[in-house]
Amino acid sequence: MIQRLVEMRTRKSRATTHALALCAALAFGCGRPVPSPARYLQVDIESSPTATDPRFATDAISSRIMELIFDSMVKIDRNGKLVGDLAESIERPDDTRVIFHLKSAVRFSDGRELTSRDVKFTYDSILDRGSASPKRAGLEQLKSIEIPDEHTVVITTARPYAPALEMGTYGIVPAGTPLPHGSVAVSPPGTGAFKMTRYLRDDSAWLKRNPYRPAPANSPEGVVFKIVPDATVRTLELAEGICDIAPNNIDPEVLSYLTSNPNLRLNEAPGTSYVYLLFNFRNPHLRDLRVRRAIAYAIDRAAIVGSYLRGTARIATGMLAPENWAYGANVRSYGYDPEMARRLLDDAGYHADRNGLRALKFTYKTTPENGRLAEVLQAMLGRVGIQVEIRSNEWATFYSDLASGNFDLASMRWIGIDDPNHYYLTFDSPMVPPRGLNRGAYRNPEMDALVEAGMNTIDAESRRVIYGRVQRLAADDLPYVSLWWLQNVTVLNREVAGFEPYPNGSLRSLARVTLVTPSAPEASE
Repeated sequence: MIQRLVEMRTRKSRATTHALALCAALAFGCGRPVPSPARYLQVDIESSPTATDPRFATDAISSRIMELIFDSMVKIDRNGKLVGDLAESIERPDDTRVIFHLKSAVRFSDGRELTSRDVKFTYDSILDRGSASPKRAGLEQLKSIEIPDEHTVVITTARPYAPALEMGTYGIVPAGTPLPHGSVAVSPPGTGAFKMTRYLRDDSAWLKRNPYRPAPANSPEGVVFKIVPDATVRTLELAEGICDIAPNNIDPEVLSYLTSNPNLRLNEAPGTSYVYLLFNFRNPHLRDLRVRRAIAYAIDRAAIVGSYLRGTARIATGMLAPENWAYGANVRSYGYDPEMARRLLDDAGYHADRNGLRALKFTYKTTPENGRLAEVLQAMLGRVGIQVEIRSNEWATFYSDLASGNFDLASMRWIGIDDPNHYYLTFDSPMVPPRGLNRGAYRNPEMDALVEAGMNTIDAESRRVIYGRVQRLAADDLPYVSLWWLQNVTVLNREVAGFEPYPNGSLRSLARVTLVTPSAPEASE
């Protein structure tokens, strides 16, 4: 059956490539169309941001846009380390305090000068229970935030807290900025490279240069994030020169078609985005470890990576990629073994009938963007007798269903995991939404003890040992089925120079790109 799936995908790939080539050949006009006004880059994204205020942005697309508009006291560099952003320097005088010394003469896009009052206001508004900010969970260990002067911020934690520096990664808004109400609106002013001038949900978000931030010579005046849910349309817009950049959202099967276009180039680099299958432990069938392991053995990840993803991913062993300092390779693995899956299901009491079906039926939630992956997983699980009903919704509804626990199975991705404290936010028993990110309501006292110990242990080597145990337990107990780590694959117009994705998929280098003529050498970042 898997071979038939691969063959079907291959035939569909050829048909799609021929159709795209025909559509491109029939495209009107020549040259390079650009969005109005001129000298704006168009970046095609697959769905609308769920928030345009950094205090509420948790999904990947919202975060990618927000980090172009808002700065934070610290940021993650290309090596996954936290370094100063708005902070000129950082001190950690003891196990419970972090002191941030802010840069001077930094201005918001409306001209106001940044001070420590803006930082304190931002954090206080996140902590305010009335705001219902989903980022409040990340400040759970914050005891106090003090501002002894206009350029100093002192964060004190309730106890020794290893990832305290991560508290400095929140985008800063000006003091007095009201909380967003109703539908998503234009972002408030930030100190980042751009400001948002227009936002039309399900259509586009317009970013213009912050006049108080220097820009490289020959840089674009702004960026238009255009919401294009259909992968084929994104492909055609690249081929026709309408879109300038498509980051990590092009169907792998058409990459060769696009890169044959002399006006386009491919940027591919290792990535740390982690794709996983999420279980809802509210479902009693999924609380049975034998069922979870059967599902893991039933998924042919190598076939999916090789055919569906065309090699643009690495099979994952856990949440942390090999580049992470706490990565542990010595964990239980689940190779493709449908016979083992069937034996486990038999042992659990779910025997197959004469048609090979078992008394197991799960609802799999997804988005139109990931519909084909859902169908592949549905077929693989069906082969061992597990019935899967696919329900596809647009991103906002899908995201809401996961937060409310309205699902059985779902494939998701974590983007930009740098500190292993992410295990605490996702696997600790009390961290179910809205408090945290434990969307599957997973509960295991041993896991709770480990992730809480890792959070409160300052010594790096001791933390490494703890998180080695966390990774082994996660692989044994399967709150998630680890699928793959995605490569960063970006298709872009050759006239765009200087764009380099971060391993976590950040688009921050859009602030530094320049436009060159096709014959000119590309600038290095």
